[in-house]
Amino acid sequence: MIVRMDYDWNRLSEENEPEQRKKRNNRILLVAILLFVLAAAALCITLFKGASASDASDAAETARPTAETTQQAPAAAEQTDAGEGLTVAFLDVGQGDSIFLESPSGKTMLVDGGPQSAFETVSAYLDARNVVGLDVVVASHLHADHIGGLIQIIDVYPVGAFYYPPFDAESETYFDLLDALSESETAVYSPLAAANSFIDWDDDVTVRILSPYDTVYDDFNDTSYILNVTYKDTSVLLTGDATALAETLALKALPNEYFRADVLKVGHHGSDGSTSLKFLDAVDPSVAVISCGLDNEYGHPDEDLLSRLESRGIAVYRTDLDGTVTLLLDGTNVKVIQ
Repeated sequence: MIVRMDYDWNRLSEENEPEQRKKRNNRILLVAILLFVLAAAALCITLFKGASASDASDAAETARPTAETTQQAPAAAEQTDAGEGLTVAFLDVGQGDSIFLESPSGKTMLVDGGPQSAFETVSAYLDARNVVGLDVVVASHLHADHIGGLIQIIDVYPVGAFYYPPFDAESETYFDLLDALSESETAVYSPLAAANSFIDWDDDVTVRILSPYDTVYDDFNDTSYILNVTYKDTSVLLTGDATALAETLALKALPNEYFRADVLKVGHHGSDGSTSLKFLDAVDPSVAVISCGLDNEYGHPDEDLLSRLESRGIAVYRTDLDGTVTLLLDGTNVKVIQ
């Protein structure tokens, strides 16, 4: 006998649906949890790598020298070696004068620029000191071996103020200088010497004008500025090409104490007609600097002049033999930096 059993598959399906749904939901939940765990792990790895890279970047940035540090380190080392004070450098420009000064606060001054051929020498020196402009430029007088190099200096470097004695020169070099000044629109001053005549430069440094005066000078060299640059208890006397006549007139016009200086820039490249005994007595320097060209045609410095300096025990430095002579006046002492 065959017994036929007919199942209601729809009813069985309905009865089993809650259990099936439960299993399916469990699987979905399990998959979701697994995906969440994987995503969380991936996120942690990413954050860890990012933090490591950031830390490494920060460390590298800290260790890497900045441009400011790289550029300032040599200057700081130089300042440490030299010390603080008034720097005065007598540049080796051959047969001529060019003197660079830098105050303790960093103000710059250039007195004369040598002959026209000296521009490259002066410019190289300024660039080596990172000088991008000059606060003051002075022409001691208007001879070509003092102002020739200044023409291009004015063209290339911004100049705050330009000083020269009020005595015109009939030379092409002088006219070229006037053209350069006119084109640069630099402020130009031409003061004469007086009891209280100064060049305005730095609050801590006094630049007193001791010569020339409003008179007729037979020798154009005597129209030179004689300047006493003083920092605290130290000073340097700059004389241009002034001869014994200009020295005598200046000593009569002003107290001798105004001429006292630790350093004397010997007048007129060491000519015998300058730096008289009376003038030496008034200045009473411990150091003398002569700016002249090697084996120059004028025979500078003169043997009699050298004897006058030697007899007073004055230490003599010469640009023709020593090259550029750099001094530091710290307010108490003078240090020669070679």
